[in-house]
Amino acid sequence: MSHNGLLQNAAPKTPFPPGLEVHLAHGGDACPNCAKSDHDIFNWDDPDDRTDDIDPSDFPEESSIPIVMDRPTTTIVDKSGVHLICIKYCKCPGAVTHDKQLFEMGMFPASFNRPKTAFTFVVLDDFLLDNLECGTSAMNYYSKLRRLTSSIFPLLVPDRYREMMRVARQWRQCKLYKWYGLAHDSQEPSQGELALFCPTCPQPGINMDLPNGDEIDDSLVWMYSRTLVMDGNFKAEHLHPVNPADEISLMDRLGFMVSNPTYKWHLSLVQETIQRSECNNHRAVNQANASRHNLEAMGIGGQMNMDYALCQALQHNSGGLTQAITFYDINCQYHKHLQERVDRSPHLALPPDMAITPGIGLWHIHGHQDCCYPCYASNFIAGAARIDGEIMETLWALLNVISPSARGMSTPHCKEVLDYQMNDCNFMKMIWMSKFLCRKLKEALRGVADSQLAFRQLNDAADPDLVTHWEAQERIAHEERAADPKAMDIYEVRLEKAPSRKQQELALLNAYDNEIS
Repeated sequence: MSHNGLLQNAAPKTPFPPGLEVHLAHGGDACPNCAKSDHDIFNWDDPDDRTDDIDPSDFPEESSIPIVMDRPTTTIVDKSGVHLICIKYCKCPGAVTHDKQLFEMGMFPASFNRPKTAFTFVVLDDFLLDNLECGTSAMNYYSKLRRLTSSIFPLLVPDRYREMMRVARQWRQCKLYKWYGLAHDSQEPSQGELALFCPTCPQPGINMDLPNGDEIDDSLVWMYSRTLVMDGNFKAEHLHPVNPADEISLMDRLGFMVSNPTYKWHLSLVQETIQRSECNNHRAVNQANASRHNLEAMGIGGQMNMDYALCQALQHNSGGLTQAITFYDINCQYHKHLQERVDRSPHLALPPDMAITPGIGLWHIHGHQDCCYPCYASNFIAGAARIDGEIMETLWALLNVISPSARGMSTPHCKEVLDYQMNDCNFMKMIWMSKFLCRKLKEALRGVADSQLAFRQLNDAADPDLVTHWEAQERIAHEERAADPKAMDIYEVRLEKAPSRKQQELALLNAYDNEIS
């Protein structure tokens, strides 16, 4: 096979043949105000007329990439590959700008002033889906498009990786604004409005109504209780930005991530308290004091980081709620001086009428000392019930797929990618929630029946006076729990030390003497 024949077979299978002209705004017909001979003057020496950074000398005659030398071309990035197409814009009086004409054709321009590159909506949606489901980075995805365009000479395909990263950020923002009904509204979204909140959590005025002027009955407190799970992700590291002054945020504080300027101000005023673990040697406590100067975020939850996250979360859609249960794998250490740290900081505040009950998930509690079990296990927290997803590792497992590619992104870009990932995670939970909750409800009903039967048998066999005494102890312990978690020690198993061999022999001798006498 000849060299030219090899190149011919390597040519991309594209729906856009060389020399194709696309006319905008007239149903595919040429604009009457743009005569065929009235072509734009195209000068390769003029930077404004270049097709971005393409040099015609980079493409030999045998190249499979079509270059039209007598008229300007636009680089169109599609799911089928990268194509150079001659775009003819409408020049009628009152016609919209070039970027808007491309939008009407389902193309997102890389520049709004003089667009020379555009990405189809199809390729942008496909990239976001690949990014969500497969963790595909923008570099790998565009590399795939280049190979799809020319499998033999992918380096000859125009490199639009940087443009794709910029457009993908804007596309994420447009999608979120559209999904939340803000596409045609000039009103700016409020803090956290672009975050998909859990529909099963109580939100006054949204999915539940508070009692009118009446105090919440003690037996119904669990209905008005917010449950939060806290943890750090050791793999979600982020490098220091190269040019912080050039970073632009598109969705600061609008999603799950807090406002960056306020958060940085909080960190600059608060000094991290060095606190060694008084329980077991927990990684979360000891590594929080580690110093890694090359990282902006280490993925380790220090006290000042967790304090800010907790205060922000408790104030979101929680007006009127009277109780919050927080699960953290080191709550036995973290919660001890929480109120003192909040009082010292001007940027921290807890809801004034909300009681916070610290807990440790059952998956972590067995790694603590025995005394932590009755004080912090969810089994002994009134209203906590059986919690599904009381650890954050289930969420981290999904985010860890994308964390390596987000490590070197700019700070706003990294936060937007993680926001989008968490939004999609919550969406998938919502659409599968009915199936899983129905299954778990059936399991819970069977478990309740078995537990009630075992409890009745134990209660009937116990001394009634002891039962009354135990109930009083339980009531007092729960009343004092908020001030002193050690009050829950009544649930701790008390084992009496077995008598020694000599004590057993002495007891047998005494019993023998009593029988003789």
